Amino acid sequence: MDKPNTPQNQSETIPSSFPPLQIHPTSLIHPSSLPLIHPTATIGPFCLVGPNVSIGARTVLLSHVSIPSNTALSADCTVHPFSVLGGASQAIADKALGDTGRLTLGNNCTIREGVTCNVGFSEKGTVIGSGCLLMANSHVAHDCIVGDEVILVNGVLLAGHVTVGRGAIFAGLGGAVQHVRVGEYAYVGGATVVSRDVLPFSMVKGYRGLTVGVNAVGLKRRGWSRERIEGVSRAVKAVLRSDEKVLRELVQELVNEGADDVARLMDFARESERGLCLLLGQERGITKL
Repeated sequence: MDKPNTPQNQSETIPSSFPPLQIHPTSLIHPSSLPLIHPTATIGPFCLVGPNVSIGARTVLLSHVSIPSNTALSADCTVHPFSVLGGASQAIADKALGDTGRLTLGNNCTIREGVTCNVGFSEKGTVIGSGCLLMANSHVAHDCIVGDEVILVNGVLLAGHVTVGRGAIFAGLGGAVQHVRVGEYAYVGGATVVSRDVLPFSMVKGYRGLTVGVNAVGLKRRGWSRERIEGVSRAVKAVLRSDEKVLRELVQELVNEGADDVARLMDFARESERGLCLLLGQERGITKL
């Protein structure tokens, strides 16, 4: 799974020609954060920026945005009203850790109205990659790792320690319980809450969170050929049916074509600790899609 493309060093060389930082007079900025805010950033009315917060170049807080503490918001992000970034973890066990956690967001993220993202207490804290779109009222809990170009549609809830791979999409009111992993370019359907790991490239739907195939539409939009999508589709079914013979054939077939999709999918499956979302029909003893 690709690591989120977040900056390792938030400091930037600031040319003296940049205009003064635009901060609306109704906003409150902690003195320790002022040197960490890029001069080209814009902070609109009624915003709160607490201690140890860095804001990158050309990032805009529109209005009524709260960033309580310990947050790195990178360049070219837009944060809409009533969002809270870097709030304390809601986990009872983490209350004793106080405000020592961390939240990092990559470049070009769009945070829509009412989004909440909590700090995390692992080595990296909570991480949201670059190019992500978090739609209204979505929630990213403590210690989540969200890859680049992920989309969380309205009302999506990610519990603590969830990992979401690059380009994955959660449809409206979806979610994931603690420690679930969602593979790259996977699709979780509307109102679907997953309690098992979601295979890369797969599509999971329904209140039981069953795998119904591959995210064919999403993969086509990314320029995948029909043959490549069909190979991944066969691999998803073979993994969930534990068909080792088919998997070996697919790995060799796709390696010859220069693609490692099936190998990555198999690695993801081997590393699963929660188990994988069942194939549609497996819960009834029928495996055919």
